[in-house]
Amino acid sequence: MTSPAASLRGGAVGALTVALAVAAHGMAGGGYPSGSATVFLLVVAIGVGAIASMPNPRSSRSQLATVLGGLLLGQSASHIALAVGNPLEMMHGHSIVPSATMIGFHLAASAATAVLVCAAEGLYGPITSIVRAVLDPPLPLPGVTTGPFFVGNPEKSSLQFFGTSISRRGPPVSV
Repeated sequence: MTSPAASLRGGAVGALTVALAVAAHGMAGGGYPSGSATVFLLVVAIGVGAIASMPNPRSSRSQLATVLGGLLLGQSASHIALAVGNPLEMMHGHSIVPSATMIGFHLAASAATAVLVCAAEGLYGPITSIVRAVLDPPLPLPGVTTGPFFVGNPEKSSLQFFGTSISRRGPPVSV
């Protein structure tokens, strides 16, 4: 079972992968993604997010490598989805193979994003514990329970409780 931090990590990696790819596509001169490209990007985001939300590795370096690998895989899949999803751009010279400059920018953006995602996941526990401590109401103290107490003569009060349950019938008295 994945932790809430791992689920948030997966969602962040999936969303940031698509956001970085669309931003890089727009900076390279491409337009907005069309309908089919948007569906391709949604599939890529879900797949990369599911991979990134897998159980947390033991060390932070392997976690960083996992997140960076997911981001880079998502960047390449998103680039292909944007190139194939819009056939008009394919006709006007937009290639499936990215240029060296685009690869460098994708690497730098993915590395910075991986570091930020891992730092945010590390801060998830302390921040949520502080928020929980501030926003949760204090627990009420348990109430003091007291037993039944008698006012007056205890024998008289016991007769009142058991007066209807004591039978007065019995065998005849012989004289």
